[in-house]
Amino acid sequence: MQEHAEQKKQLRARLRQLRERLDEQMRQQAITRINDGLKRKLDCLRLNPDRQVSGSLMIFSYLSYGSEASTAFLFEEAWKKGDVMLAPKVLADPPRMELRRVRGPQDIEPGIWGIPEPKASCEVLPPEHWPDIDLVLVPGLGYDLNGGRIGYGGGYYDRFAERLDQYCAKQGKRPLMAALVLPGQLEPDIPMDPLDLRLDLLITPEGIVHIE
Repeated sequence: MQEHAEQKKQLRARLRQLRERLDEQMRQQAITRINDGLKRKLDCLRLNPDRQVSGSLMIFSYLSYGSEASTAFLFEEAWKKGDVMLAPKVLADPPRMELRRVRGPQDIEPGIWGIPEPKASCEVLPPEHWPDIDLVLVPGLGYDLNGGRIGYGGGYYDRFAERLDQYCAKQGKRPLMAALVLPGQLEPDIPMDPLDLRLDLLITPEGIVHIE
């Protein structure tokens, strides 16, 4: 167990360093191609005939910070289309995330550790409505082709996914879990724990990978 934890710690450090040292021109080219793929996926989701509300989506996404894959395009695109955009507000005791609606840049401010988050005035989406979300965009340091992900070690998204599964099991529907993958973030195999969340989609510069 200790060896597994140490393995994950070393992997986090290596992947964080790789991401922070990524050539800026390469990063911008990758983000442009990732955004093209993301836009195509959003258009497909909007056209899904099984959706209850045709045309508009409900999306939960991290607000990018530092060297993370930027989510600015996603928020701008979704606001233009009239989608419901949710972002995480981190709470400390107990450690958890609230999903709060952000209607525009005016709803966002620096939060804990300087990471952007919704203002306290933003409405909270109750957990029983989480299964109504169409797409969840999860941050991370590395991913593999089996849907494996390694995050920052706080466990916030793993706990969110565990609670989400409980509500989804009752309601029989579930959001797609996706990640934006920068060059150097794809690993042959991510060491996973039983409660770690798994992804359905990897949106990479080369295209979208659907995880079976």
